[in-house]
Amino acid sequence: MRKSPALIVFLAVMISLLVVLPICGCGNTAQDQAEKLLSQEVQDVLDSPLYAPVFTDPTVKLEETSSQGFTELLYEAALKYQPLIGQHCTQVHMGYWSGPGNHGSLVRVLDAINAEMEPPQPAVWDEGATSENQYPPYIRMLEEHWYERAYPEDGMVTIYGEEYEDPHPVTIEQADQIWGQYSQRYADIAGLIEQATGHPVKVWCFIEGAKANRIFYKYELPELQNLEQKGAVQVYFARNQDADWKNPDDWIEGTTNAPEPVPAQ
Repeated sequence: MRKSPALIVFLAVMISLLVVLPICGCGNTAQDQAEKLLSQEVQDVLDSPLYAPVFTDPTVKLEETSSQGFTELLYEAALKYQPLIGQHCTQVHMGYWSGPGNHGSLVRVLDAINAEMEPPQPAVWDEGATSENQYPPYIRMLEEHWYERAYPEDGMVTIYGEEYEDPHPVTIEQADQIWGQYSQRYADIAGLIEQATGHPVKVWCFIEGAKANRIFYKYELPELQNLEQKGAVQVYFARNQDADWKNPDDWIEGTTNAPEPVPAQ
């Protein structure tokens, strides 16, 4: 599960300023005023919607993320951010990552593809239409805090330092299945994109070190195999975390050649 990088950076800056101000020799009055202002700004961030937990019933979410309607919801969200993915003859790219160190590699490749202008080749992933613009359904998944809710202590769950009583307790199996089904529905938008553009979607995967029982191998890869058989996608696996999308030697093509996962523990 991922948190918003912008908010995390903002909090880090605010906290660092609280530490630096006394060192800079500011007077007590100015320092007190600055600390009060920064504390309020930090609190405003913590009070933002992303930090307000939404306690959705896991059975309701499992039903929602198993439907074709959820795929269409994700597709419409992506289309609003990047209309080109629904335009005939556009070459669209999708990205996947799993395992330590692979998130940044995928963001790097997606940003490089999105920087292409002749012709434009939009690249999307499960979080959003770019590495910055997140889908509303993805933001809602973050607000629902499935993994935090799967580890209660004494009947309470801790989210961003605050304790809550969860009206709809969540198991780790449910949390995995909810995120897994979300990822499957994300994969399925490739079929809608291929129908709209007339081109198979190019799929770039950074999965070095991914485990067999985690979401990519358990949920996403079977979906990609099905889409590949239908001609909706062309799938590429990075040979290493520095892979360049323009260098064919950096990639392994085809789901039948997918790297072996790390055994589940």
